[in-house]
Amino acid sequence: MGIKIFLNRILTGLTLTLLFTIQIPFSIFAGIVDSDFYNEQFSEISQQISNRNKTLAKYVSADDTKVLDRNALIWDTDRDPIDVILRRTESMLNGLSKSKTASKVLQARFQLLKQKQEACYNGLKKIASDIPSSDSLYLAAQELNREVMMANEVLDFSDLIFIERGIRTPGSEIDGDHMCDQYFGHNARLGGGMYILKNFATSPQKVNIMTGLTVPSGTNKGKLMTSGTFLSPDLSYDGKTIVFSWSSGGNTKWSQANRFNIFTVNVDGTNLKRITDGNYDDIHPCWLPDGRIIFISTRRGGYGRCHFRPVPTYTLHSMNPDGSDIICLSYHETNEWHPSVSNDGRIIYTRWDYIDRDFSAAHHLWFCNPDGTNPRSWGGNYSFPLHTMGSGPFKDERSARPWAEYNGRAIPGSASKVIATAGPHHGQSFGSLIIRDYDIADDNKMAQVTKLTPDAPFPEGSTAWRTGYVYGTPWPLSESTFLCNYNNTIIILDKSGSKQQLYRTTSDPNLRPIYPIPLRARTKPPILAAQTFQGARWSPQAPKATLSIVNVNVTDEFGKLPAGVTIKSMRIIQVLPKSTEIADNPKIGYGAQNTSRMPLGTVPVESDGSVYCEAPIGKPIYFQLLDEKGMAVQSMRSVTYVHPGEQLTCVGCHEDKWKAPPVPPNTIALKREPSKITPEVGGVEPINFYRLVKPVFDSKCQPCHVQNAKGPRDMSYNVLGQYAFYFTGGEFNTVAYHGGSRTLPGSFGSRYARMGKAMLSNTHQQARANGKFTEAEMRRVTLWLDCASDEFGAYHNINQQKAGQLVWPALDVDPKDPQGLIYKPEAGWTSSHQPEPVITNNVITVRAMGLPISLPEVFANKLFTIEILDMSGRFIKQIKVEKNSVTAPQTQGNLGRGVYIAKCSVSDVVVSRKIVKMR
Repeated sequence: MGIKIFLNRILTGLTLTLLFTIQIPFSIFAGIVDSDFYNEQFSEISQQISNRNKTLAKYVSADDTKVLDRNALIWDTDRDPIDVILRRTESMLNGLSKSKTASKVLQARFQLLKQKQEACYNGLKKIASDIPSSDSLYLAAQELNREVMMANEVLDFSDLIFIERGIRTPGSEIDGDHMCDQYFGHNARLGGGMYILKNFATSPQKVNIMTGLTVPSGTNKGKLMTSGTFLSPDLSYDGKTIVFSWSSGGNTKWSQANRFNIFTVNVDGTNLKRITDGNYDDIHPCWLPDGRIIFISTRRGGYGRCHFRPVPTYTLHSMNPDGSDIICLSYHETNEWHPSVSNDGRIIYTRWDYIDRDFSAAHHLWFCNPDGTNPRSWGGNYSFPLHTMGSGPFKDERSARPWAEYNGRAIPGSASKVIATAGPHHGQSFGSLIIRDYDIADDNKMAQVTKLTPDAPFPEGSTAWRTGYVYGTPWPLSESTFLCNYNNTIIILDKSGSKQQLYRTTSDPNLRPIYPIPLRARTKPPILAAQTFQGARWSPQAPKATLSIVNVNVTDEFGKLPAGVTIKSMRIIQVLPKSTEIADNPKIGYGAQNTSRMPLGTVPVESDGSVYCEAPIGKPIYFQLLDEKGMAVQSMRSVTYVHPGEQLTCVGCHEDKWKAPPVPPNTIALKREPSKITPEVGGVEPINFYRLVKPVFDSKCQPCHVQNAKGPRDMSYNVLGQYAFYFTGGEFNTVAYHGGSRTLPGSFGSRYARMGKAMLSNTHQQARANGKFTEAEMRRVTLWLDCASDEFGAYHNINQQKAGQLVWPALDVDPKDPQGLIYKPEAGWTSSHQPEPVITNNVITVRAMGLPISLPEVFANKLFTIEILDMSGRFIKQIKVEKNSVTAPQTQGNLGRGVYIAKCSVSDVVVSRKIVKMR
């Protein structure tokens, strides 16, 4: 018996070795599938079987419980690729409607092939000359597999749209091999196009939608669009209009000429329109059920914090389909990508979230409403270790899950499942396909995740190999059938692991066919009514933006507050976006690639844990829970934001989303008017070591330390790190004390730092009681420790900051309203947070950027300035006017199409005007 098994293994290995080297003669599917596709599958499956035999173990046995369908794995009983294809075919057959005649015919053919495989395989054990008969059997198995797949009822369409786009060779991030840099126009490979694949199942025909079309208006007017590069198409719900991004390409960096802009075109190539223009990148447009377009744009301003090259910040925006009423939906300070619409009408998108933590710890799927409200993470945002307090060592467990998730799309018929690409952080948005089920409680690992394509590991996750760009841009047809990109092909993929080619790119090895979308009408998700008052929706009757929390003590197991601690107030802190291009230039604090921040103030927490307060508008903010001494017990390591008129409500702080919240009583806070935000000591201004605490250290602390020969004698910033508290960015997820992804309540800031503990000692408390320092001076120190012990509050004018001068940040701060609370126009002036024209008697008209602006008489024949702002209040440019004429050069390019605000100032008079740029 032992000899028979030995001989069988020898012959089986010989069979696989010979089959592995055979190039299969191809004739059956000529014109539909090229021979390379089946040859590649044969080689890949053979290699997987070979790997299994070498290890004498299951190919991916450890993944059995996290694979959507075990048929996608290699089994112990698999002898060759034919076994695998037949097994997967049988799985699909079992899913077909048993009542259909076609199904019965396919079942009969399957049984016949299975019998032939057994006969052939037994013959191979006797004589190697029978090997060629396996070629035709393999092709017959693939043919049946394809027919079974095409019989799936979800394939009720014959055409699809897609683009071919140049993909950078893995290597240099600067040249586009990065999840950010891949979307720079100057990194784009030219070539490709946008196409319809007609009759993909029977007689495929590729039709170029853009043949002969030129840029219709604005930048690059008249340029042939097929000479540029295409990105991220989306088909309207009626199946008639495509919205897409396009760039002319070219190597000139950050030139308006090669920025990505948004266009629309009918599926037959007619009615091409430019929708956006300007020196911004506008990418990933997506139709909303109400007809608006959501997209990703650099209009928000700012730069990434961890790059050694300019990498602008991309966030969610929306606009009317003609490009008007552009508004910022997300005030997040780092990048966001790939919006789509969920089955319940919300927005699914990827958000890079690394406030006070490792830059590559969280790049996962988020949800928000179409008006930008209520941004939430439902899984994957916090990686282990959650904290690095204590002795360690701490294991970085990101390898147990995807590092990044891209192109998320809701699966039809499911209320909770989303398909996405598990890709690298340091690479392009391709990798392995996964499904997240948000009905399952997140464990920060793989509880929500199942692998659809276990043949491809997670780049940078389950493998250090960051360039495994195998799959991408999935489009779900059901919970078991998907369109997607697969290397240089578009395929139909079944959960069993079966894949059949619909199209292969052969014209250029650097092109990749991506974004396959069925060319058909589809059902609109529900339209969620807007709850904000931005842009054209602004009204003088708009309600104040508010924030309410039912009970700050409601949390998950990790977030439980220390015993005996009572929360008395909540601090609101604004994260200040980076306005300079290079990482740590300047270095804001002790932590690598950290952010500057500004405490906006505190609000009371009632005895039942409830909060109700006015809310800052249009700012990335986070919250801290403070004890009776005003010291932080808990602190967020993410941000949220509030829009004009929004009523943001939270159940608790890191509450368990998969448990029913406690029935709220008549909360105390909601029985009164919203609390005002009380400024912190020093007023509402950015944290600046030299302005906030150095005067206290110089006048009170250092002299005492020298006199008593205790404590640090040198209290300059560069030596106080060991006494301070901070989390670090960079790639330091496991670094002791400063790493992790969440705050361990009670082990934070002034309560945990050596300096903070010293301040609470009997010696210091007695000194405070004796008048050696004041309560306000102590508060300055604890505030600094709670705010990451930062050195600077802005990214410019470092010498002035070191001199203790107030330097306002370049982004997201109006010095006239630093808390960001004004959203209602006052006499003769409109807040930059909610610009809207003030109606006055117009007596003069000036022209700026080619647009008429009517102004009252006080501006006549005067020298004055006009600030051009976008509808989110972001500064674009300044224009000088003298005697009703523009006198300064109008640099920085022309305004793109959209709605803007002209803020005009002369003497102490300020008025605002809404201007509309139509072309």
